[in-house]
Amino acid sequence: MNRVAVLGPGRIGRQIALAFALGGHRVSLVDVKSRPAGGADAVFADARREIARDLQLMVEEGVIARADVAPALARIVDQVGLDGLDDCAFVQEALPELVDLKREILGRVSTLVAPEAILASTSSTISPKHLADAIRGAERFLVVHWLNPAHIIPLVEVVPGQATSAAVVERTVALLDALGKVPVRCADSPGFIGPRLQALLMNEAVRLVEEGVASPEDVDRAFKAGMGFRYATVGIFEFIDWGGVDILHRASGFLAKALGEERFRPARLVEEKIARNELGPKTGRGFYDYTGDRREAFETAKVRALLRQLRREVS
Repeated sequence: MNRVAVLGPGRIGRQIALAFALGGHRVSLVDVKSRPAGGADAVFADARREIARDLQLMVEEGVIARADVAPALARIVDQVGLDGLDDCAFVQEALPELVDLKREILGRVSTLVAPEAILASTSSTISPKHLADAIRGAERFLVVHWLNPAHIIPLVEVVPGQATSAAVVERTVALLDALGKVPVRCADSPGFIGPRLQALLMNEAVRLVEEGVASPEDVDRAFKAGMGFRYATVGIFEFIDWGGVDILHRASGFLAKALGEERFRPARLVEEKIARNELGPKTGRGFYDYTGDRREAFETAKVRALLRQLRREVS
């Protein structure tokens, strides 16, 4: 699986191309739009400028060696149109969030590449079910959602459609693993994991500002020094357990009543955990199992991880 095509030389497309190039793959960065004379040249020039800049920043921050820059740049080839993709083993569509556009391009590509080639969409909101029927060979299609900036953020969400074969999912996960990414499998549901959580978080942050609770600057400072710091090493469910499912339950109930907003009501599964007394480490089980010596191992590991992060912050 050495040759990869990335459809769309926009911001996310060029970042994905860079990630694959750094992973040792030959990458065709493909412009599928009809443009005026010289238009594609300008787009590729801007993509090259940004890719070169990001590589330089990675060198300066010690993420890659300077010797890695030239080979990575050489692996990325500019291409206009969809011809000549027949030897690509993996095609990543990175076009604007327009269903009709994605269906058209993916449908065309599916007739041009080898039958065993994997076709992936990088959509953040459009489910596989809205695209799969436009593709010849839906068993090799899935959503592979990269987070911006794609060459830096480890998470990549892997979302199979109803027809996607298990082998295609495994091959995709292995490919992303080899790039140093953290692939996470997700069912076909609107917003997947990251965008669904982000939409709630960002809208609540805006409400804090519009209600006069805090300024954008203070909300950002609070997030970076609090939740941003914590959740870099402690997962959401890990923290629910650590703090206590009962604490989440009481806090949610209070906020729902005080603010008069149903969106703060405890989730049904939280209510079920309360009924079963599955409150976290203190009762031996929450969303995870803490029986035996698991509680001490969990809490020690999390405190140690936070201390290491604090050391990095103050150094």
